[in-house]
Amino acid sequence: MFTNTLAKAKLVFNKKLKTYKLVCAFNVYEKQKRFSEDNLVYKFPVQAKCDFVSGDITLEDLPRVMQTASEVLRTRNIVIVD
Repeated sequence: MFTNTLAKAKLVFNKKLKTYKLVCAFNVYEKQKRFSEDNLVYKFPVQAKCDFVSGDITLEDLPRVMQTASEVLRTRNIVIVD
């Protein structure tokens, strides 16, 4: 059973391995950048407190990992921000 709760995700780049890590969380806060009205900054909790953290992946693996995250988190609404 899937719910419609919105989860936000970000891609973290590992420069040493040249791979990415998908980090998903429900409790993400939006903040405005200082001295800027247009840009929002998303404040994620530390990775240990996030709801889903993938291993090291390439961009070709991203659709498969997004499907897995959707099943684990039981939501269809995952938005990649920033």
